[in-house]
Amino acid sequence: MLLCRHVIWTLPAPERSLRAWVRLLCPGGRLVLVEGRWREAGARAQPYVAGAERLPWNGGAGAEELAVAIRPLIAELRIEPLSGDAALWGGPVDDERYAVVADL
Repeated sequence: MLLCRHVIWTLPAPERSLRAWVRLLCPGGRLVLVEGRWREAGARAQPYVAGAERLPWNGGAGAEELAVAIRPLIAELRIEPLSGDAALWGGPVDDERYAVVADL
């Protein structure tokens, strides 16, 4: 199993990284990505870090957007919504947060 949490938005080539991660897994392996779209509804604000505005998924990737990128690489995929569980985040959140669980 390979687990990544809040990483995909920081990558200059996220699709290339997804392919590399899938190649690391054995047949029957599982890729779990805990991700989200920060500042929901595309609200513009200061970048998290200098240069982040040049990243393809700056601000995060929506669940469906990430699912489209990973579906061709795996056998099965499910999306687990996580926004509604305030205990996971230390309080309520208004943005999209989720886990993609992908099985080879």
